[in-house]
Amino acid sequence: MTKDIGNKINFTLFIIALFFNLMININPPVWKGYADPYDYLKQSKESIFSKEMYFPKKCDNFFPRPFTVPLLYKIANSDPDKIILMQRFLHTIATFFLCYVVMLFLKTNYSKIIFCLFWYLLMSWWNIVGWTNTLLSESISISLMFIWIGSFLIVIYKKTNFNIIFHLLITILFSFTRDSWPYILIIFYTLNILYFLRFDKKLISINICFLLLSIGVFYIQQKSAIIGQRYRLPVMNNIVFRILPNNEYLKWFTDRGMPSSNELQKKYSNLPDWKMIYPLYNDTCFSEFSDWVIKDGKSTYTKFLITHPSNFFLLNEKKENLNKIFAYNINYTGNINGYCEYSEKIFPFFNLLSIILLNIILLFIFYKEKLFICLFPAILIIIFTLNAILLYIADTLEVERHLFITNISIQFIGILSIVLIFDSKTFQSIFNKITDKIKIKTLLIKLGIEKKKLFN
Repeated sequence: MTKDIGNKINFTLFIIALFFNLMININPPVWKGYADPYDYLKQSKESIFSKEMYFPKKCDNFFPRPFTVPLLYKIANSDPDKIILMQRFLHTIATFFLCYVVMLFLKTNYSKIIFCLFWYLLMSWWNIVGWTNTLLSESISISLMFIWIGSFLIVIYKKTNFNIIFHLLITILFSFTRDSWPYILIIFYTLNILYFLRFDKKLISINICFLLLSIGVFYIQQKSAIIGQRYRLPVMNNIVFRILPNNEYLKWFTDRGMPSSNELQKKYSNLPDWKMIYPLYNDTCFSEFSDWVIKDGKSTYTKFLITHPSNFFLLNEKKENLNKIFAYNINYTGNINGYCEYSEKIFPFFNLLSIILLNIILLFIFYKEKLFICLFPAILIIIFTLNAILLYIADTLEVERHLFITNISIQFIGILSIVLIFDSKTFQSIFNKITDKIKIKTLLIKLGIEKKKLFN
């Protein structure tokens, strides 16, 4: 095997995956039955230099979005067919790039080959590929997430100006795919600063810069969300489905100024179908309530979570509702199509318990070898756990869609963890000792057999 066998396999699989991804045929289009794609398309038709592209205001039948997805749709000329092709291309680029970066940290050829094969297999899972066929934020968000992870790791591997600038740019684009990511970015960089403060002070300054950027992005994204009233619907959803059915909670909100409490409870409490909340969004009878949500709803709901920590930590949730956090192949992407049928037989392979056990092993290896990459999957477990909690409490509707990324992240962490274990010096040392003992025992057995033959 040549030294760059991993890169050759990566490039070959990239070409194959790109061909099969572009060949997937979805007809009729699956996105036309949803309202969100039309908001993205409308925003994408604004000028790239217009304030309405980046800080759009709420108006009738238009709900503004963070700018990254509309901006990339703009580059695709706001044409749905071109957008779908662009999403498939970005998905394949993300697969190639993260594979390339992870292999920089792997020492053995067999580890690189294993990671290449299983990583591309995971990225052919319909639970990931399927989102490229619809005009929603999920596909671009997950592609940029993997590119963001890769861009961070490549800075750790080699701190060049180009790598740093590339990571800063990707961080901004990634953050503005969904309003929840800025929270996660701040936590992620804080965890890394704590690590580098203890183990590698040379990388503290650059990680402080990354943290400051994430704080700045958080502030700007909060402002854009207020301008676009992006918190209005999630707060309404939470009040209707989590507050109205509970008289104690309802009184708590009423005492803090929420108007029309009794009327809301009579009309919208205990709805048999979650879609029955839709009329409330534009119900003029509750305009005072809607104005309160825009002005004070988010801050009041945040105070409620702080003063009722059992709700924040999901202690009051039913098991069947919590299982939605791990949902996959939900009904937004159409039927499983093309070459994705093969990976469907394998994934999901890992569960939460398995990756925790794998990372206990990795933490032992980290203790022995002090390599950041061995601790990195544990950091990912922390941030994706917090992301799951954040998104679950942020909006009670469409939990499966908002948390589609949870099971994907579990599979990625599982693959990465196993490969890092196999690639570690600690594992190789233990493996060599075991094989040496087996060889010695085999040799002794052979000698015993030969001795018997000699005396016989």
